[in-house]
Amino acid sequence: MLMVFSRIAGADVSLIIQKVEHDRGNVEVWIYTDSEAWLDESRAIEYLIIPAKVGRLEVTLSKIDTGVFAAFVYHDENGDGELNTGLFWRPKEGFAFSNNYEPKGPPQFSKAAVQTSDNEKVIINLNY
Repeated sequence: MLMVFSRIAGADVSLIIQKVEHDRGNVEVWIYTDSEAWLDESRAIEYLIIPAKVGRLEVTLSKIDTGVFAAFVYHDENGDGELNTGLFWRPKEGFAFSNNYEPKGPPQFSKAAVQTSDNEKVIINLNY
């Protein structure tokens, strides 16, 4: 099991979300600190909605400074508030996990988890 470190005042962790293909809709981000809550939207430690912008977005997390966390990010291109999927539940909209993890089955917290330190920038590349 992964440990979560306590919040340290003055330290920042930012997400750099890259490869945003267009500026329609929003990019939504869910942050989790343990495998028990993983991908349960109601148990995310932080949830962000950022207007989409082509290229790169940077957001500072307000609830995580250092420690282990995993992120799920998707580009809600049509603004309907959900990740649209197609055949075999393959996403039709841009999506990504921290650690640039690309699951071959159900996503696992342990493979998306990243260990962060003070003032770290975590890069996440969207997949379309």
